[in-house]
Amino acid sequence: MEKKSEAKIEADVKASEQTGELMDARQENQINSTKPMPPTNQTNLDELPVAKVESVPSTAGRLLGGSSLWILTLACLALAVGLVWWSLPETGKAIRIHFPEGHGLQAEDAVRFRGIDVGVVDSVALSRELDGVDVHVLLKPYAGNLAREGTRFWIVRPEFKLSGVSGLETAVGNKYIALSPGEETAAAVHEFSGLAKAPADVMGGAGLELILRGDKKFSVSPGSPVTFRGVDVGNVLDVGLSQDSRYVDVRVKVFEQHKSLVKTGSKFWATSGVNFDFSFREGMKLNTESLDTLARGGVSFLTTGDGDEVRPGTVFTLFGEPDEAWLLAANQVRMTDVELRGAVSMASTWSQKRLLLTVGKSTHFNGTGIITAQGERRLVFPRDVMEPQASNESSFAISVGNLELDIAKIPGPTPESEPEKEKTDLLIEIGAPSKVSTRWIPESDIRIPQAVENCLAVRVVDDAATYFHLPIAVESLRETEIEGQWKVIDFTGDREVWHGAPVLSVSDGKLIGILLVENRATRIVSAARR
Repeated sequence: MEKKSEAKIEADVKASEQTGELMDARQENQINSTKPMPPTNQTNLDELPVAKVESVPSTAGRLLGGSSLWILTLACLALAVGLVWWSLPETGKAIRIHFPEGHGLQAEDAVRFRGIDVGVVDSVALSRELDGVDVHVLLKPYAGNLAREGTRFWIVRPEFKLSGVSGLETAVGNKYIALSPGEETAAAVHEFSGLAKAPADVMGGAGLELILRGDKKFSVSPGSPVTFRGVDVGNVLDVGLSQDSRYVDVRVKVFEQHKSLVKTGSKFWATSGVNFDFSFREGMKLNTESLDTLARGGVSFLTTGDGDEVRPGTVFTLFGEPDEAWLLAANQVRMTDVELRGAVSMASTWSQKRLLLTVGKSTHFNGTGIITAQGERRLVFPRDVMEPQASNESSFAISVGNLELDIAKIPGPTPESEPEKEKTDLLIEIGAPSKVSTRWIPESDIRIPQAVENCLAVRVVDDAATYFHLPIAVESLRETEIEGQWKVIDFTGDREVWHGAPVLSVSDGKLIGILLVENRATRIVSAARR
């Protein structure tokens, strides 16, 4: 029993020793595994892959930074939003106009100024007080500044009178609202009182307003003409009773370009109606100025004796008929106090071949005579009169009366690009022959106008003794994008009569431009920039 136990003990000891040796071997292997292995092949170790550690981006970062296509997508989205925004119609200015009558006006009818649509009628309804019609109008964005104090509105409709027909286009078409704008500096408003009919002064522009007081109406009515020696120089604005009801007051306006005809010694009389005079000796006489006057009525005037300028609002007596003594005493009142000067009558001639024949050609135009501070006399005229010289150089000539100019001294166009030359290089300046006669304009009397103004185009006949003028009202002028040039609208003058004519200011008589009558348009170019 004891021997067996000792044997068992000895076996357990051996087993524990083996276990300890095994654990020591395992520990030694673990220690050896942590130690760096000596490099057996350096090249193979360098080729082993090395792990790269990076932080993981957020979801938004992965969406925006993962691909450049997202940037293109956002740009396309922004472009689409912008296109939709700009394609939306602009909102104009809403106003309300109260008219005494609607005259068949409806929604979607137009609001027009100078023949173009500047707005549209949004709705038409009776006013709350039932005393008229409220019209809601939406002005277009570019016309919003027309809604200001002093702007007048009226409904255009057909009107048939002895003097003529107006608003005929609305007889078969839609009605529309017309307007006359107030002053540019007036305050903006959004409610207006419309007029029952078009104002008499809507087409007259600026002028001299007077009051004519008579014993009766004499068939004069608003819109009737005011004439001087049979020429329309104004119109009647209004007819009404005086404050004490003893007289009839006729309010008239003489247009700006004709107001110098009115003096303190002017006499006004009614020209409406027909006067009959019958006697056994002379028979029956019918007295009326014209059929037009018979239909429209009107007021005429002459200036007798010496008189001074009158102030706006001056009161004159309106007579029923003229006195023969007035006609005998009527003065030759100057249309304008401006001294007509500077015009020179010129002509160009050349030969032109047509088939087997040689035909002589010519054209007439005007020049402007200027005298410099040194006393040198110069002629200024349009450059385009030189165009025939390009194909007929040997036969081309320019003359003033019987004096032929030395065209070899005429300077050529400035070396600029063609578009710029057409805009600015429009005039020629050359020394004038000593025998040229005109009322010369000193160079000191040339100025650059700051804005459009009333002016006169001047021409002269060949003898340089008789001058003519053509009034150009400020209403007929438009500024252009080119500095120093104005456009003349509705010009009816002939090119050979007025091309190259000097243009004088009505205010001070100074030279402000040269009139160019061209095929496409008529314009005034500054004489100071020649």
